[in-house]
Amino acid sequence: MMHRAQISRASSSALGPPRAEFVSFVPPPGEAITGYGSNQPEVPADFAACMSVRHHVFVQEQRIPDENELDGDDPRSFHWIAYASVASVVREGGRKGTETHKIPVATVRLVPPPHPPHPTPGGEYTIDDVNNRPTSEGGDRKTRFHDGLEPYAKLGRLATLPAYRGLGIGRLLVESALEWANQHPLSILPLPSATSTEAAKIWGGTGEKQEWKGLVLAHAQKRTESVWRRYGFERDEDMGVWIEEGIEHIGMWKRIPVQKEKYVFR
Repeated sequence: MMHRAQISRASSSALGPPRAEFVSFVPPPGEAITGYGSNQPEVPADFAACMSVRHHVFVQEQRIPDENELDGDDPRSFHWIAYASVASVVREGGRKGTETHKIPVATVRLVPPPHPPHPTPGGEYTIDDVNNRPTSEGGDRKTRFHDGLEPYAKLGRLATLPAYRGLGIGRLLVESALEWANQHPLSILPLPSATSTEAAKIWGGTGEKQEWKGLVLAHAQKRTESVWRRYGFERDEDMGVWIEEGIEHIGMWKRIPVQKEKYVFR
């Protein structure tokens, strides 16, 4: 039986993603992924597809421990998965025909704030450290692109299967995620309710609302810096170089325009 993979080609703007039916959006799965890895049916199929690609690239290729790949950010993150349409040539009763099915080939995720503090230059971490490190809600150290206070989203876990690299699928996913974020800033960081704002004042806070203004960070593997540059990200030299799972990482930032959403205080 022969197999043939097909991926649609489509044009893209500077920010908007190529329109393609083979990219699926996965909203934060929450508790639905509690049973991931145990073959429980409640795990969303598209999220399981994301993890299958991540497992192949990060666990099998890059030797990251399997138990560290699923982390505490996954339940609250937004995920995207790209599928390829694979045509199989089959023979039945002496007649030749084709069957098509889709297979997951690439993925990316977008993590909303808050986040742990920026890694320390020269530090060594595991990629599941988010489960044990405090968030930086009270402020972080300043860097070239971050004042230490502004909320940001984190784009990462970008992975493409070897046979599908060089086809622009990574760019498609990054642009899809950023275009979605551009249109849904209140999904990245909901504005506080009037009640919570007043409570913050009582407990010594300013009560000022925090808005997500389009700032995006990527913890990029150092060897992929040129790839992220092509996506419009700039390296933050002040963040230095640190080690995650034995791999050198750097911080790269991008600011995207954000559409205003109508909001009514709860």
